[in-house]
Amino acid sequence: MRLHLIAPLSNAHVDYVRLPAGDGSGRHFARVAAASIATVAAFAPEDFEVTLCDETIEPVDLDVDADVIGLTANVSQAMRALELAAAFRARGKTVLMGGPHVSLAPELFEQAADCLVVGEMEEIAAEIFADIRAGTLKRRYLGTRADLRASPAPRWDLYPNSLALSGVVQTSRGCPFECHFCDVIQYLGRIQRHKDDAQVLAEIQALYDHGYNFISLADDNFTVYRRRASSLLAAMAGWNGAAGREHVLFATQMSIDIARDESLLAQCNEAGLLNAFIGIETNSEQGLVESRKRQNLRVDLAAQCRKIVSHGIRIEAGLMVGFDSDDLSAFERQFEFAMSLPVCAFNLSVLVAPVATPLHESMRAAGRLVSDEVLAQFPSANLITNFEPAQMSRDELYVGAKWLLNRLMRPDYLKVRLEAMARLLAPPPWAVRPGARRRPPQPAAARAAAALMRDMARGDSEVRALISSAMELMRRRPDIRDGIADALTHYLMSLRGMQQNGVYDPVWAGLARPPFGAETLDARARDLAPRDLSAAI
Repeated sequence: MRLHLIAPLSNAHVDYVRLPAGDGSGRHFARVAAASIATVAAFAPEDFEVTLCDETIEPVDLDVDADVIGLTANVSQAMRALELAAAFRARGKTVLMGGPHVSLAPELFEQAADCLVVGEMEEIAAEIFADIRAGTLKRRYLGTRADLRASPAPRWDLYPNSLALSGVVQTSRGCPFECHFCDVIQYLGRIQRHKDDAQVLAEIQALYDHGYNFISLADDNFTVYRRRASSLLAAMAGWNGAAGREHVLFATQMSIDIARDESLLAQCNEAGLLNAFIGIETNSEQGLVESRKRQNLRVDLAAQCRKIVSHGIRIEAGLMVGFDSDDLSAFERQFEFAMSLPVCAFNLSVLVAPVATPLHESMRAAGRLVSDEVLAQFPSANLITNFEPAQMSRDELYVGAKWLLNRLMRPDYLKVRLEAMARLLAPPPWAVRPGARRRPPQPAAARAAAALMRDMARGDSEVRALISSAMELMRRRPDIRDGIADALTHYLMSLRGMQQNGVYDPVWAGLARPPFGAETLDARARDLAPRDLSAAI
């Protein structure tokens, strides 16, 4: 049996997840490898021939020689997954669909596929593959919340690793917090389940053997259980740079309360866990209360960020606008707050109500969900909400968010935040240990990043000034050269993607406040024209 597994391209306008390979092939580097399809492949019995396609890297071959097509879909991939499912079924292929959004709302995909996999694979994989082999595939399989110690290592040997900038190890599933807009706890639960330290190290070693110098730990909150995090960090510190290995950089997600634990912060640095996504969201106490983001309450968020950075950990901060307590002044307030942080990278979103979340239920009960059925079911990553805000129109929320995003992405303002980060950032372990070094990126990725820097500098004087400033920072602080270079490359990839998608506008970036005039609001429809992802179909 031939099984072809596909991770579809995101339909988000804010697409900064890939970098052109620059070799004339039309392929791209993915920022993060697609662990979903590599993990599903690991469940396949030996008599199945499995191939993988990450559409972030390469186009989907609709005429692929396969008996069964497997499609995974989170919310940003869902519309593309439906397009691909229709195209493959029109060609007579059997289509299975699974993944986070399928598990959250299987009724939305019921007619689109021959079979739905709802939930986790570990306990139902054997039955699914036996039924495929026998030709008796059921319409739906329901997986339970699995013991991750029984989860197989992903089949990275099938994946185009040379075209991904970061490998991935899933270390846990679930999160004990209860943010009302979060769909993760709806399909993975609030009881966090973990892989053993030995499992994680074995997967890290496999990624190292495939050439990665950057590895993301897929954990919805890595540090929420301190004893478990401490044990794994100790194991990672013992592995990283030992036994003739070069050091690699690790990244993960954690909550702001990590700043209260100096010893755990020190362990992160020792292990090389030096990139952290943290959901800051807002400095509005009212917004945090209404969203049940309790871990962010009653602390000085800026001071907490400074403490984390002072331990050598660079932060990518989640920012959000559109809470019921937000009025039209929220965007300028969020800009001033963001500029007070030693943070280069922001993941800005408007508040949306994902299907099956408490927020979705409350908006439905209040009659505030939008009438657009597609948007209501597949919330957008394009700065447009799927419900009516309390103190502004949806158009005003879009315009304010677009202004805030552009303002934060302006090269001059990134320069300010980069310098603030560099003043605080502690060096990584490989910069202070005699004879130690970080593993360099793969040559093709390094060439692509250098080409991106040259192209961006050539076309924009502010970008040239930013790059010059970053180079000067590296000369002054050679011990944190890697951190500055990584932050700059991440930013340039983001800016390039936003320019290509029409999201970044230097005129908007130069405005002192959001342009809430009628003419600007009317332009929202043009800005939000759907991206055409169906060219291959």
